[in-house]
Amino acid sequence: MTAFPYPQLDEEKESEYELFPINLTRMMLHTQGQTVPYLHYALSFRHAKITAQLRERVIVRVGAVAGCEYQLVQHKSEALRTGTTPELLAGLTDPEHREFGDESLTALVGYVDSLVAHVGAEESARDELRKHFPDNEVAEITLLASTYVLCASFLKSLGVQPDDGPVDWSTVDAHITAGRL
Repeated sequence: MTAFPYPQLDEEKESEYELFPINLTRMMLHTQGQTVPYLHYALSFRHAKITAQLRERVIVRVGAVAGCEYQLVQHKSEALRTGTTPELLAGLTDPEHREFGDESLTALVGYVDSLVAHVGAEESARDELRKHFPDNEVAEITLLASTYVLCASFLKSLGVQPDDGPVDWSTVDAHITAGRL
């Protein structure tokens, strides 16, 4: 049970829910006209310049540092599918783990941790990240991490419970390709 009730869905909202049938979507359907645009925006990162592997590493790190189990349920399997090893995933999901034996990954984690902790990364963390990623990717990483901080705030504030498992990302990708999302 959630701390905040899910809305009753009429036919229109039910069809919106079916585009991305997870508890996050259902709770967002309390809003008037924000759900589908938000999904379009959040899912646009699936076609960003940064790699899918990097994208999922950022998301699981935000989920871990923000204490948002919901995001971890949805994204750990996608992180593994995109090439993150189980050992590395264990490190990324441990908020105390900060050294990764790879300078670019350590810089990425430091940047994400700083962004989550300070609602905006510290200059030193940004400068370190820029040693390893071009500016356009730093901007995408920043926007992605910030988006998932916003999402974690929504999920945690309204007490949205994790789904039983992750969404079928191949179905989501098919909806994106078909122009439904």
